[in-house]
Amino acid sequence: MDNDEYKESDIRDATSIQGYLDSIENQKNELVLTSGGEMIGAILTAEQYDWFLDKIDEHQDLSEISKRTKDQDGTQSLDDFKKEIGE
Repeated sequence: MDNDEYKESDIRDATSIQGYLDSIENQKNELVLTSGGEMIGAILTAEQYDWFLDKIDEHQDLSEISKRTKDQDGTQSLDDFKKEIGE
């Protein structure tokens, strides 16, 4: 059941999963959840989750979002909005 890179447990093995969760603060590897031999999920430690988020951030193209932050087409000033609602 143990692997150098991760631990594995069948989703129906509640005892094994609970044991992992009870000691998650001391875990070094994620727990891969399987069903019928197929991977269906994983439980990550905080360190692994942070690593995962960093990898996602490294591969995201934020240039389109950056362009949109300066896009003011169709916008209205706060003063005009207040006039419109009668304030």
